[in-house]
Amino acid sequence: MRRWHSASGLFPLGAYLLFHAWEHWPVRRGRDALFARLSHTESAPLELVFVLLPLLLHAALGLYLARRGGDARPAYVSPPFRRLQLFTGVVAALFIGVHLVSAWLPRLLEPSPLGASYGALRDQVASVPGLVGYVIGLAAVCTHFGQGLGAALIRLGGERVAQRSARVLGVVLGLLLWLAFVSELATYATGARLL
Repeated sequence: MRRWHSASGLFPLGAYLLFHAWEHWPVRRGRDALFARLSHTESAPLELVFVLLPLLLHAALGLYLARRGGDARPAYVSPPFRRLQLFTGVVAALFIGVHLVSAWLPRLLEPSPLGASYGALRDQVASVPGLVGYVIGLAAVCTHFGQGLGAALIRLGGERVAQRSARVLGVVLGLLLWLAFVSELATYATGARLL
């Protein structure tokens, strides 16, 4: 069960998270550059099947495993890290729910889906509470992903994967991903690049 949970977190969810950061990176060059990228990559039906459904499965498995407890092969350094993974998973799920409603709903209701989504996100992060909420939400998502990546590599790789290397890779990738998202948020919020 834990292997399925780890695998669903890596692919398609982890892969989509990296893709989502890459997909929105052009916002740093302006709205037109972002729209040019999104016109080639956006596909709501594919996102529904390959992202939203696996996300629901991953969350359900995570809650089930957290309630069941116990792990024959602990993939976390200590119980506090395991609790951190649970906490960031809950915060990430709440953030992703808010993000989906606020970014996807305008796309469905407006004649210009990209413009509506762009405007909604820009309006949300233009206020200090909105920006802080996004920074915290993204920190939870990236921490959960990074720590989960390290744990998944340990769990799926068996003894072949050096535990310390797997954890370091997860932390570094999670931090780099968070910095990329924060840079994109800064552009939405202020119109200026952070990185």
